[in-house]
Amino acid sequence: MAQHLSIPAVDFTPTGRALPYIPAQPSERPENVVAANACPVFSDCEDVEPGHYDHYSHSLKVTEDDGVTPVITAGMAALSGEVHAEDHHAVIYVHNAEFTDAASVHAKTAEIRRMLDQVDAMATRVFADHKARTEQKAAQA
Repeated sequence: MAQHLSIPAVDFTPTGRALPYIPAQPSERPENVVAANACPVFSDCEDVEPGHYDHYSHSLKVTEDDGVTPVITAGMAALSGEVHAEDHHAVIYVHNAEFTDAASVHAKTAEIRRMLDQVDAMATRVFADHKARTEQKAAQA
């Protein structure tokens, strides 16, 4: 006798509760392989110029319906610390805007939730890279 599986319908009504973030484990998938010209310090750094000192990524964003005007942006930046050693640290930034009606909020919060998952994943990678770099420098000293 064959068994039939029944999957209940998914309720997409916003609850206001955040689910715990569980980062995906790295894999050997092509998008996880470091490119030959990638930054050796931070995997999310967009600067591919060899020997660069300052690191950045300004690529995560959600735009208004025009596809241009940013509503929320996020990224990372790390100064070289060559002038002041205490300045050498990585930061993740997020900047957002306000909406005036519920329908617009609901549409954008769904998009923002997807983008914030990317911010969380970036934070995990950036701060792991920073910790590894700090430990490497300490071991060399």
